[in-house]
Amino acid sequence: MKTIHCIAGPTASGKSAYAVKLAEKLDGEIVNADALQVYSHLQVLSARPTTGEMAGIPHHLFGHIHPRTRYSTGHWLREVDPLIIDILARGKTPVLVGGTGLYFKALTQGLAQIPPLSDQVIEQAQAVLDGEGIEALRILAEKLDPTASAKVLGNDPQRLLRIVGVAQGTDKPLSVWQRDTRPVLPGGSWKGIVLLPERQTLYDRINSRFADMINEGGLAEARTLRQLNLDGNLPAMKAIGLRELDAYLDGEISLDEAIEQAKRQTRRFAKRQYTWLRSQMQDWEKPEL
Repeated sequence: MKTIHCIAGPTASGKSAYAVKLAEKLDGEIVNADALQVYSHLQVLSARPTTGEMAGIPHHLFGHIHPRTRYSTGHWLREVDPLIIDILARGKTPVLVGGTGLYFKALTQGLAQIPPLSDQVIEQAQAVLDGEGIEALRILAEKLDPTASAKVLGNDPQRLLRIVGVAQGTDKPLSVWQRDTRPVLPGGSWKGIVLLPERQTLYDRINSRFADMINEGGLAEARTLRQLNLDGNLPAMKAIGLRELDAYLDGEISLDEAIEQAKRQTRRFAKRQYTWLRSQMQDWEKPEL
């Protein structure tokens, strides 16, 4: 059986191009492992590969979910498992690529089968974040589940919301649910590669890329999403740059200010990704870039 290749890296690290080259070399097909690139209506703002960038290589699980959907790691695992089997059965090499480290951790280490949380529980956790801020949410998460909270680096509201929601909405904390899990991919069946460019190089790429996003239709995407009247707490609405472009469309700031703020937020996000990936994927191959 062919080896499954997993390629992770922070935003703007060159993952998509690297994956295409690897797929060309290995007669592979590319599978998305990025939590935002699953959404339709986010082609540009999620930096989803264009048809030209796909270079004729089959790409799977890109842009197939409506942004009104709360797509989770569990949803992704349920889609990716049979897809990997299908690609292998056709004699091709699966090449998974994305910046969502939790997807790769769940795939290679397992994901707890946690019961669905009620809307009320989700809203209660969100109310703490909205009303008291990220520090209050972290304090609550550390109180309810210190083990899981210790693994969250920096201000990561989605993971902290998950920790609080699971602790309050089920009969045990997230860390207990996670204790007895099995990986989807057995050991020896996969190879991990994490791209970690020099930080200043990464930040320079981010700065130039967001300006390109505006020229390529990022602002039009923001307008389209506004017309859908979606709940601002949905995962798709957390796309970096969307809040800043909304502020521009509301007349609160200029377009230049929106672009600069979005660049700054993207750099901060990339820094968190970089730190997490380097910490959590120490045994993955790190090619020189």
